[in-house]
Amino acid sequence: MNRKWKPMLALGLALITLGGCAGQQNPSQELVEITQNIGPSPSPTPTPHIPASQGGGGQDVSVFANNPYDMMDEQGELLTGLDEEDYAGEDMNADGYDPYMAQMAGTPYPYAGSTPIPLDPVDMPPPPPRAELTFDYISYNIADLGLTFSGPLGWVPDESVTEQFMLSEPVSQMKDNQLAMIKIYAIPVTTNMSESALKAEVLERLKEISSTNFEKWSPSYTATRHLMGSTGVYANYSGTMANGVAIGGRVHCTYIDKKLYCIEIVFPLAYKSDFEAVFSEMRKTIKRI
Repeated sequence: MNRKWKPMLALGLALITLGGCAGQQNPSQELVEITQNIGPSPSPTPTPHIPASQGGGGQDVSVFANNPYDMMDEQGELLTGLDEEDYAGEDMNADGYDPYMAQMAGTPYPYAGSTPIPLDPVDMPPPPPRAELTFDYISYNIADLGLTFSGPLGWVPDESVTEQFMLSEPVSQMKDNQLAMIKIYAIPVTTNMSESALKAEVLERLKEISSTNFEKWSPSYTATRHLMGSTGVYANYSGTMANGVAIGGRVHCTYIDKKLYCIEIVFPLAYKSDFEAVFSEMRKTIKRI
């Protein structure tokens, strides 16, 4: 009997403990209601900041004083964006352009929508007009050819070739690498020359000129015009030499008393109207003596 009371006492205590636990209730749990606010949330009313210098309790500090992006150098000086990245004087060339960014060449307006770029020759302004050449004229008498005419003063005569007379402007007056020259020749013929024969002579002379190292050659059609009071045939031409010099010229021939008379002129093409005026003066004044 003495040995059984201790186990019975322990069993009773265990039953009492379990009963007490069963009698307690778990505390109720409250569920938080979650809602979604559709629309703007009410903004908190800002507290006005009144600096101390204006009678308030705030401090006299700039709104930029606490800028988290400000950086200081070792001396305490505020760095700029260029200074922070070491761009100044290193990644910029002398013109202020970033050498690592592609730049559009040939225009100060590389971006779409900026100032329009004029297109040559459509939108470019025309070049300023060139002043016309002026000439003083004197009479030239060529005894070997039996001719006289009015030509530019100061030009250089050349009678070294039989039945031919040359007159050229001084080298100091040369323009566009081409001297202006006038050539006159008078050749005896055995038969009368018709207009068609004169035309053939002019075409043959153009053929000879075109064979003298031209890269581009453009002759005109032939036409008739009087020369020294007789029917004549003439043609113009223009072209570019192999050295890039652009020239123009005219050949004018007539037939009088068993002689073929021809006048030729060559000049820098850019001065065509000026030297055609010289030729016109010569054609009006040339006559036999």
